[in-house]
Amino acid sequence: MLNPDLDINLLRAFTAVAERGSFTRAALELSRTQSAVSMQVRRLEQNLGRQLLLRSSRGLRLTETGELVLAYAKRILRLNDQALSEIGQPEVRGLVRLGIPDDYAAYLLPKVLAHFGSLYPQIRLEISCALSVDLLRQVRNQDIDLAVATRQPQSPGGTFLRREQLVWAESLHSRAHAQDSLPLALFPEGVCTFREAALDALERTGKAWQIVCTSRGLAGIRSAVSSGLAVTVVTENAISPDMRVIGIQEGLPPLPSADITLHLAESQPGEAVQVFAEHISKSLTQNRRDEQT
Repeated sequence: MLNPDLDINLLRAFTAVAERGSFTRAALELSRTQSAVSMQVRRLEQNLGRQLLLRSSRGLRLTETGELVLAYAKRILRLNDQALSEIGQPEVRGLVRLGIPDDYAAYLLPKVLAHFGSLYPQIRLEISCALSVDLLRQVRNQDIDLAVATRQPQSPGGTFLRREQLVWAESLHSRAHAQDSLPLALFPEGVCTFREAALDALERTGKAWQIVCTSRGLAGIRSAVSSGLAVTVVTENAISPDMRVIGIQEGLPPLPSADITLHLAESQPGEAVQVFAEHISKSLTQNRRDEQT
């Protein structure tokens, strides 16, 4: 006998898996562990008495019943989110100007924005990407309302969000690390704590190195690495599919971690900025706890 009620949390988990084609990517979107999302999908299948997903070495695909349930689930979730937005905080509106580095935007913002728009449809976001040092200056000048940035030695303030491990990275098809003098692609001097951490680690171990590429943009750094020209330093979660982590086994020294912090331009921000800041803090700190469990 079918369960007379559909659990909306189970429907949300199933929809995320179906749309992303992966339990891992769905877990990141929902800020939950992969095992928790997998359990929710199994519970939904048990409640319905039907298999919804077919799992194989080639990935996931929906069964015929799964396609039908997905269509209904999307409609139910859309109505649920619309009801919450209208009943919950319909009066919160305004423009929020967020600054965030490119790499953090790529893997942190999807988690932050996953459900924010449906909860607060009257809040408009203006997102600018830049280096942390530039973003902190924009916050001080009130050119932006808030910034997610790497904690800088000269700007130790901000609210701690999470800690990210730094790693050496090179192209999947490269052995740039095997050169006598390690070729590096880094941000310019004085603007990036990742660069300072990398060079300090190399100097302490006496490893020879040379900088073959500098860029103020992440795209330039990634291009040099993807081409096999150089090695770089990124946070562990920022590794792209065409890169791999290298380290002690390749003769490279360990690297420290980096603190990610939230900075507000005003001590008493407007309601829209305050709501978004609280959402960022909750999303990123909760996601870090889930990743560690």
